[in-house]
Amino acid sequence: MFHQNRTKTFEELTFAEQAKSINAQIVVLQRSIRAHVRRAMKEQRPKQITEAKCRAQVQRLLSRI
Repeated sequence: MFHQNRTKTFEELTFAEQAKSINAQIVVLQRSIRAHVRRAMKEQRPKQITEAKCRAQVQRLLSRI
């Protein structure tokens, strides 16, 4: 018999599961930004400008919360 793996939507998660999910997404975002900055440096783009743009994006996110 075939069983389909169904994941819960965010709304279906418990409060604790939602908190863990948010934290995991923040960790992924942090790693992504670090990789983006490393790529910028590898491509000889200004590290400080790249970091500033990423900070601005995160600030815009925070302002929407």
